[in-house]
Amino acid sequence: MIELFIGCSLLLQVEITEQSIDDYFLCNHLQDVKQWYYKTEQYFENDTLFALAVMSCESDGRAKATGYNRDGSIDQGLFQFNNRTEKWLEKDIYNKDLDMYDVETNIKAARWLSFYDGWHHWNSSKHCWGRYARSG
Repeated sequence: MIELFIGCSLLLQVEITEQSIDDYFLCNHLQDVKQWYYKTEQYFENDTLFALAVMSCESDGRAKATGYNRDGSIDQGLFQFNNRTEKWLEKDIYNKDLDMYDVETNIKAARWLSFYDGWHHWNSSKHCWGRYARSG
């Protein structure tokens, strides 16, 4: 991880290319969520940097982030799980109550959902993370 942040600081001194611009923006996003790198890596492995980019776009790395939607639903935690999605996960997948403000629970549930159903659950912030997307 330290290499990534050293590399990010060096990006300002390289020739400007489309890739270096993408790398620079990714590095800026990762600054918000760097404290969650090791916990995220436990679950996302090779998709860790992408997951962190989504996390940054969703919550800026704030574990207690809360978003209030026009339809009355609430988004919670690092990956901003909608309370309706949380209820579905609790009932049909985990068979127990989940605390989406708990860092590990939120990251673990994001891994399960992205792996089995794709990243479309986070499409409301795709304008932010979409440039890094490698798959659905």
